Amino acid sequence: SPIVIDEVVGIFITLASAPKRPLYWLWGYLVFLILDGLKPFPVSWLDTHLQGGLGIMLDDMVAGIYASLFLHLVTYLSARRRQ
Repeated sequence: SPIVIDEVVGIFITLASAPKRPLYWLWGYLVFLILDGLKPFPVSWLDTHLQGGLGIMLDDMVAGIYASLFLHLVTYLSARRRQ
């Protein structure tokens, strides 16, 4: 299937501040795909209530933010566990 810009933006948001390790990149990619598919609030609301391309873009952007927050939480908990 063709590459769609909204997916690229969502992945970019997820990985932009991720630790520079391939395992975190894989986790970020997988978490983004799961969140984009499940569409937790407000992702689902954005997808259904905003018209046209705006809703399509914003739902992936928010899913990317959620995935990024998840990676930061995992990184933080991992660092605390090692101490």
